[in-house]
Amino acid sequence: MNSKAKYQTWIRIYKLIIFLVITLILLLITVIPFNTYLRILSGILALPFIYITFILSYSVYQFAAIGGNYQSKIHDLIVSKVNWDGNGKILDIGTGSGSLIIKLAKAFPNATLTGIDYWGGNWEYSKAQCQQNTEIEGVANQIDFQKASASELPFNDNEFDLIVSCLTFHEVKDRSNKTDVMKEAFRVLKHGGKFVFLDLFMDEKIFGDNKELLNELKKNGVTVLYSSKLVKEMKLPRLLLNKKVLGNAMILSGKK
Repeated sequence: MNSKAKYQTWIRIYKLIIFLVITLILLLITVIPFNTYLRILSGILALPFIYITFILSYSVYQFAAIGGNYQSKIHDLIVSKVNWDGNGKILDIGTGSGSLIIKLAKAFPNATLTGIDYWGGNWEYSKAQCQQNTEIEGVANQIDFQKASASELPFNDNEFDLIVSCLTFHEVKDRSNKTDVMKEAFRVLKHGGKFVFLDLFMDEKIFGDNKELLNELKKNGVTVLYSSKLVKEMKLPRLLLNKKVLGNAMILSGKK
């Protein structure tokens, strides 16, 4: 067994590799001595791929422990937002490789925790990796992992005292209306239970008008709701504020 937990970043490396390969092919065409128009066209087409490859590479570095470690810092921020006595059940929606749920287990040693994720496919996370990380971190006895979609949680109504989620709702592919995915989370949250969600809630293409989203949540059982832009909560490198990275990120917290 590894002696150190391994936490993947949110950005899928295969995407970075795809953009890098396309960029290199287009740049190669620009230096091959044949059709001038094709060379010019390839150079023009290469520009957006160069930009995307740079943003992805920079983001991976800043999120990783060897770089800015911002993935861990953001998870620490979410834990700090949890105002709770620590006795009860926690659900982490979109567990990934287990970083956030393990931080919560350490912060609340009397709690029992469940992490769900749709591991597999083109994701580089795995349930086995999560389980291994909990053993390395010494919290395996507190945490259970289940493979499930956030759009259809395999739990009873009003089952959890606290629910957290970090950059997951917008990734759910089997439900186009992301507000419905959030409602599913509130379904399994106890009355009086608390939540802390971080996602690209300001991206209207994904979540619609921000004010309408907040009003819709209040109409569906959320009694207390606070919202705050991520950039107001922590200092972020300028390039991470790209709208395709964290520029549209917002924290929603409160209780049902």
